Formats: sequence, C-alpha cells, structure tokens
Amino acid sequence: MQRRALLKGGTALAAVSVAAPAIAQSTKWPAREISLINPNAPGASTDLTARIIAQALEKRLNATVIVKNVVGGAGALGPTTLAQSAPDGHTIGLVAISSHVAIPNMMNVPYNPWTAFDIIGQVAALRYGIGARADGPIKSIEDLVSQGKQKQLTYSSNNVTNVVAMFQLAKLSGAKFRWVVFPGGVESVTAAIGGHVDAVIQTVAEMRPQIEAGKLRFLASAAEARWPDYPDVKTLRELGYDAVSNGPFGYAFPKGVDPAIQERMSKALADVMKDESVTSQIAKLGIQPIYRDGKEYGALLKKIETELVPILKETGMAKKPA
Repeated sequence: MQRRALLKGGTALAAVSVAAPAIAQSTKWPAREISLINPNAPGASTDLTARIIAQALEKRLNATVIVKNVVGGAGALGPTTLAQSAPDGHTIGLVAISSHVAIPNMMNVPYNPWTAFDIIGQVAALRYGIGARADGPIKSIEDLVSQGKQKQLTYSSNNVTNVVAMFQLAKLSGAKFRWVVFPGGVESVTAAIGGHVDAVIQTVAEMRPQIEAGKLRFLASAAEARWPDYPDVKTLRELGYDAVSNGPFGYAFPKGVDPAIQERMSKALADVMKDESVTSQIAKLGIQPIYRDGKEYGALLKKIETELVPILKETGMAKKPA
C-alpha cells in the first residue's frame, strides 16, 4: 500500500516536473521582441498590413513586434524561415496560398505546410486587378482578349497567387498570355507602365498610385467584387469571364509553440481585428480586412488547395512527382 502511494506520488511529481517548464515559458511570454516574418518586399500590400498589425499587437502584448522582410527563393524563403524558427512564441510569420499551396506544389521545400505551422488566424484578403499602360493599345478587357487571340501577350506579377485569374481568362477566352515574374509588386507595375509587358495583375496598393497618376489604366477587378476605390470598374465575372484571384493571408507560429502562448496570441489577434482603427487602416490600403481564427483559416487554405493545384498541373507549373 505504501509502495503504491510512493509510485503514485512519484508519477504526479514527474508530471509536475514536465509541465513546469511549459507553464514557466507561457507566464514569462513575451520575454523579448517578437519577429513577424513577411516574405514580400517592403511596400508590398502584405508588408504594409503587417506593420499595422504589428503596431496593434504591441499594445496588447506589451512587447515590441518587428516586421522582418525575408524575401527570396521565389517566395519560399519566408515560410521556410518561419518553419525552422524556434517554437518559443517569439517568431510569427505570414501564411497564405503561396506558403501552403502554390510554393509546395511548384518546388521542393524543406517543410510540410500542413504540419510545420500552428496557424493563429487570417487578417485580410488582397484585392487583385488587371491594368495596362494608359497610353497603350489595350483600353479594355475586350482589347486584351482580342489582341491575345491574335498574338501572345505578356503580363507581369510577382506571385503565382495573383495570376490565377489570368490563367482562367486565357482558358475561357482562347487568348494567349505569358506570365513574366518580377521580384516585387511595384516592379511588376513599373514594367507595365514602361511598356516592357502588355499588362499587369497586382493588388490595389501596388496599382493605385500609378492609376491615380494617369500612367496605368485599370481594366477590371480580378477579385470577387469591385474595388471600393473604383466602383465603376467591373469585375471579370461581370464582364462574362468566371475568373477570380483569391488572396487571403494571415499569421502562424512555427509548430510546437506552447498552447497557452498560442491562446494568448490568438486572443490578441482577434482583439486587434475588432479594432475599427486597425481595420480602417487596412481598408485604406485597398485590402479587405477579414478575420478567421486559426482553425477556420486552415480549412479555407485546404479548400483553395483543391482549386489551385489542378490549375498548376494543367499549366505545367506543378512540380514533377518524385
């Protein structure tokens, strides 16, 4: 009887010993600055949003949140860096269609998107649009399609997530378009207004300055709805083409972060997204603020995977089976 009591006591003591470091870790968190990894260049839509979110999180976590632009590897360097970071709660990073669907299905990466991260939640969705040089021959989507049937046209973008609508448009219309990849969204817009490509598909943040400067003609919204900034410009669907580029994005920890820390960060992010001063700043960028918790956002990315992977395979962009 005494031996059983000793064994029982020893088991309980071991459990307390194992749990103690995790409890200590969560109560001391955050113990230093938090890094927010963004895989896109400074000035990009996701970068500007990250800085708004970082500033809002600082107030709620009582810690400095630093946005770190980890650009390279065709977009793979950012999520790879996040996946390989220490799971101590001091590194979060952007996760989106690129990190979870496009990149892993286009190239070999050293992480499994569905097991390498603890998703915190979605914060926004990018709005994409198609534009062309203002003084060029393409003045409408009808012109783009018509000329694309006569000869192959080129268009610029910095991410495969952006260009889904262009692939769909080509398939639906019979036009021939060739994608020219640029390292950043601003560079891809600059290439279009400089006449180096025939058109561009990018987000509001990258396109709007050149539209307002009169250098870029906004042809159509490639989102599910019209841009609030330009309510008179129709969507591709309204123009008769069932083509859409989806652009949700949010944040995640590397896998293995203390559940108590995950809960605190999730609550902080949810609180941030209830703050009208935050969501209004995001909306001013031409980005749609949308909050989903980690579970809901993960399910959305899974759904998008079923839609995007067939397009990658059909266009020859998917990596070959090992």
